[in-house]
Amino acid sequence: MDDKSAREAYVNDLFAQEDEVLAWIQAETRRHDMPRISLSPQEGRMLQWLAQLAGARKIVEIGTLAGYSGTWLGRALPPDGVLHTLEVSSLHARVARASFARAGLGDRVRLHEGPALQSLQKLSAQGPFDLVFIDADKEGYPDYLAWSLDNLRVGGVIATHNAFRGGRVLALGSEGDEGMHRFNRSMAEEPRLSSTIIAIGDGMAVGIKLR
Repeated sequence: MDDKSAREAYVNDLFAQEDEVLAWIQAETRRHDMPRISLSPQEGRMLQWLAQLAGARKIVEIGTLAGYSGTWLGRALPPDGVLHTLEVSSLHARVARASFARAGLGDRVRLHEGPALQSLQKLSAQGPFDLVFIDADKEGYPDYLAWSLDNLRVGGVIATHNAFRGGRVLALGSEGDEGMHRFNRSMAEEPRLSSTIIAIGDGMAVGIKLR
């Protein structure tokens, strides 16, 4: 085990152990041959911590997959809180519903199936929101950021996964890598946000809305 893996294992053991539900969700992801792109336990715990730090009662998640990150987020909510999670794939949505039911979060999660921008337009009337987590199609990130800025309360949090894109934002070897770099720069230069990248896992670009 290299130093990085040893450090991650140390943090996971202390702060981010997967329980039976989270392990089950990961197993369902494999069983249904879904993309292996879920957050790491350490990233999930950090996302949950950000929601708790923000005192989040209303969360929007763009990109549900099997419900792994949504379970971390849902567990951060108070009993009367709500997580709106958006998923375009009917298979992924079906698996995620089972995941949320197994986690006992059925009363706190609203799963919106269909194209994300259409779902976001409908959700605008229910804002402002306390936290938006973006982990979906990377080409849609600029539009998701624009919606988030318009629908997040002052002091709310935007968190976006894959800020490092596997380290490729440093080399910019493809159009997708360059697009992620441009997105990171747009968060850094957005005057309504105080932002940084938290360097765990594949990187989480996080911004607090200032005004």
